[in-house]
Amino acid sequence: MAVSSPTAISRAWLYVSDPRRRTVAVAITLAAIGLVVFGVYASVSGPPPLQEAVVYFRPEATQAQKDAARTACPTVGKAIQEPPDRNNLVSSRVYPLRYNVSEASTEDRAAVYACIYRQPGVNGINQETQGQ
Repeated sequence: MAVSSPTAISRAWLYVSDPRRRTVAVAITLAAIGLVVFGVYASVSGPPPLQEAVVYFRPEATQAQKDAARTACPTVGKAIQEPPDRNNLVSSRVYPLRYNVSEASTEDRAAVYACIYRQPGVNGINQETQGQ
């Protein structure tokens, strides 16, 4: 009858459970548990990420068309139109119209999307989540 050699898991368990290494093994285990608990806490306790609906205009869209879209499609429910940026960044000029839709209902978002798509010069609208 052949004697089987111990598996990798059993060898690892024997190594870790050795009394000379027990303190280190317990410290590493507690550190791992602490990292998991902190990760869950950080994910759950913070505010929800900002969700924005960003309007994309065609390259040939005029500033008047962008301003008309802002005026024609105001805040709907909790889909809140954000004020125009007060800086001179290229991204602010290319995407001048944004809505905070973090707490908006599906109906609120649909109403904003429908209004935006009726405006001349609009290429589309995209919903983005902060951190993605």
